[in-house]
Amino acid sequence: MTEYADIATIFQDDEVLTESWTPDDLPERDEEIEQLRSAFAPATRGAGADSVFLYGKAGQGKTATARVELDELHDHAENESDILDLSSFFISCEGLTTSFQVVDQIVYQLCGTHMNGMSIGVAFDRMYEEFNKIGGTIILVLDEIDNIGSDDDILYSVPRARSKNYVDDDVYPSVVGISNNLKWHSSLSPKVKDSLYDQSVHFAPYDANQLGSILRRRAEKAFVNMDVLGDDAIPLASAFAAQDKGSARQAINFLRKAAKLASENDEETVLEKHVRKAEDLIEKQRVEEGMSSLTTQGHLALAATTSLELAEKTPARTKDIYTVYKKLARRIESEVITMRRMRDHLNDLDMQGILIKTVSNTGPRGGKYFKFELSVEAETATDILSDITRFQDIDLRL
Repeated sequence: MTEYADIATIFQDDEVLTESWTPDDLPERDEEIEQLRSAFAPATRGAGADSVFLYGKAGQGKTATARVELDELHDHAENESDILDLSSFFISCEGLTTSFQVVDQIVYQLCGTHMNGMSIGVAFDRMYEEFNKIGGTIILVLDEIDNIGSDDDILYSVPRARSKNYVDDDVYPSVVGISNNLKWHSSLSPKVKDSLYDQSVHFAPYDANQLGSILRRRAEKAFVNMDVLGDDAIPLASAFAAQDKGSARQAINFLRKAAKLASENDEETVLEKHVRKAEDLIEKQRVEEGMSSLTTQGHLALAATTSLELAEKTPARTKDIYTVYKKLARRIESEVITMRRMRDHLNDLDMQGILIKTVSNTGPRGGKYFKFELSVEAETATDILSDITRFQDIDLRL
């Protein structure tokens, strides 16, 4: 008998609490689903689907909504319709920065080949050739489409493909663009807005009640039974997420991490203490990841504050941090920016939760000033900075 045979667990299906799992229904998004269904409806009448734009912050169910409603449309096409010939393709635009790269991924899904070395015009022609081979209604779901920035030819070309005679008369291509960037669409060219925004659907952040409902449905599938959850587990995980981002993804992460903590400690119930610890650990991980991805000037501002923290001289005023900053910048042979610009980096670190900014007031004549300190242990910041090549040989102790 292996060691695994004796492992007791409160989980029944771990995957239900992961980002890759898609629910069968999304009652909290009924209104948004109806709007997406309205965009798809013309396809059921033989006219092709409208292009549509889904936008909202991460974790609001945009991609899940698109998948659920497309499944419904495919079910209709296969079992109820004599006129709807439907094909759909999901393209993740993570890491893609141009329309050419998006088209290349579409063609790769269609025929298994890439178009290295081809011009953008040839790439589009190849994509439309593949569309003509398929025929019927073709819906392209472009997830995280904002990654392509202003290189938005794909969003203009596909919705206009029929009117421009890029495809045959029996081909109806359309785009579902999904973006986490609420402001991205305002930077698109007017011609793209006219093409893509037949309909736009905004996904507002979930509130605590909605998040609680989402967690309860997932918990029923994820755990051996609902008795493994203490009375406060789901309400607290929902409240933490609602107060921060209103993200279902975040709430699910809190519950999953809390359940793992309970299971690892051979405890049979997920309690409030597990959710609180899970929130602390996930927030710490987020802050640490944020520290690792800073620019050189951001790392210098963090390093200077860390030096003062190690010397027990924090919270520290901006001018004191700037004095240390200048020394460190010269030691790593970096540009020395002005104190005002360095203060901007300190404020950015505060907004990311890496530093804590406090306001001090010396009275009517002295005015107010800001002080900064780390939001994490100094050793944590030191360890992260030591992994940055330019800081590996720098001793941060004053």
